[in-house]
Amino acid sequence: MYALLKPFVDLALLRRGPEDLPASQPLLLICALLYWLLAVVVVAPFYPLGVALVQAGLDLALLGVFTLVLLRTRSLGERFNQTFTGLLGVGVVLGVLMIPVVLQLRSVDGPEEVSLFTTIIYLLLLGWLLTAYGHVLRRALDIKNPAGGVGLAILYMLLAGILGEWVHSAWVA
Repeated sequence: MYALLKPFVDLALLRRGPEDLPASQPLLLICALLYWLLAVVVVAPFYPLGVALVQAGLDLALLGVFTLVLLRTRSLGERFNQTFTGLLGVGVVLGVLMIPVVLQLRSVDGPEEVSLFTTIIYLLLLGWLLTAYGHVLRRALDIKNPAGGVGLAILYMLLAGILGEWVHSAWVA
C-alpha cells in the first residue's frame, strides 16, 4: 500500500515532480475520487451534508479547470493528467493529516476556544499544502521561481474559498 502512496508523499515532501507520475487516466480517477471523499469528510463537520457534497465536487472541478487553464496558457496541455493527479494526490496526503485538526476545530464553540497549538498545526499544514501545490505547479509549468508556483497555489485557494462561501450562502438562502 505504501508503494502506491510513496510517489504522492514524495511530491508532498518536494522530492519529486508531477512528471514522475504516470500519465494514467485510472490513477487520475482514483485520486479524484479519494480527493472528493476526503473533501467531504473535511467539510462535513462545518456544513450540512448536501452543502459538503456540492462543495467537494465544485472544489474538485475548480482544481481541474484551474490546472487545465494554467497548462493551456503555457501550451503544456499534455501535462494535465500528471499535474492534476499530482495535485489531487498531494491534497489527499495532506488532507488525511488535516482531519484531526479539523475535528479539533469543530469541537470548540467559538474561535476564542481554539488552542494555540491547534492553530499553529493548522497553519503549518496549510502552509505545507500551499508549498506542495506550488511545487507541483512550478514543475508542471516550468516556472523558475518557487514563489511563482506558491502564488498560483494561493490564487487557487482564494478561488476555492470564494466558491465554497458562495455555495454555502446560496444553499442557506
